[in-house]
Amino acid sequence: MLLGCSVMLQRELELDANGVTTAVAHLMSNPGYPTHPVRIAACAKTMAVALVPALAMVAVVINAQPIPAPKCAIRLSVEVTPDVPNPGDGGFLSSLLGNHTEYQLFLLRLVDDTHVDLQLQGPGPDDRCRAVVDSMRDDGRVLSIDTT
Repeated sequence: MLLGCSVMLQRELELDANGVTTAVAHLMSNPGYPTHPVRIAACAKTMAVALVPALAMVAVVINAQPIPAPKCAIRLSVEVTPDVPNPGDGGFLSSLLGNHTEYQLFLLRLVDDTHVDLQLQGPGPDDRCRAVVDSMRDDGRVLSIDTT
């Protein structure tokens, strides 16, 4: 069906290119004519159905790319002030990063009400990772951070 659509459209273009305009109105009213609305709708549906699997395959290939390993990965033991209600809360952890949006903190273990073990990951290099840890140390809710 897809081949038939392209042949019909090509034939229509050839007719237009050759300047053949006689009886166009009569031919357009014929359901077999390539520019009849029914034929155009059928071709459009056929082309759409043919393109969906191809686009799905492209999406799978794009999503199949491996995620690069972080250049910075540091384990942290963090002690927070007792007024932090849940030191393992995702919102709290992300707030510790401040403006360092390219870095992430992962909760490894909730030790007790004021201690958590975390992993900091990001693009690096090492001096930028240390700068992120230093900015976390400046947070008033953090009492201490040990790196391992």
